[in-house]
Amino acid sequence: MPKLIALICKRSSVSVDEFKTYYENNHVPLIESLFPTLQGYKRTYLLESNMLNDALPLESEGGGTPFDVITELTFASEDDLHQFFARGAEEEVVDAIRRDEANFLDGQKTLMYRVE
Repeated sequence: MPKLIALICKRSSVSVDEFKTYYENNHVPLIESLFPTLQGYKRTYLLESNMLNDALPLESEGGGTPFDVITELTFASEDDLHQFFARGAEEEVVDAIRRDEANFLDGQKTLMYRVE
C-alpha cells in the first residue's frame, strides 16, 4: 500500500486550536473531494513537549519541533498514487489547495516523503 507522509507547520498567526479546527473542518473535506483515489488521510498532531521522560530527551536541547502535524496519505495501489500525483499537477487543483492552505498553514515549510 503506497503511503506519503507530510510534515506540516501552522501559520504563526494561527493558534494551535484554530489550526486543528480549520484543518479538520475545511482542509480535510477539500482534499478528500479533490482526490478520490485517496484511501486514508490521517493526521497526528504533535505536542509541545520534547521529553518522553526525564531521562530520555526526544530531541536535542534548545529546539522544539518545527512541525505541528504529521499527515499520512495512503492509497490502495501504485496506480491510485499515480492518479493522485496527476490530479495534483492540474492547475485548478493546485490553486484551490494553495488558496485554502494560506488560511492556516505555512506551505513553504511543508515536507513530504514517500514511506513504507
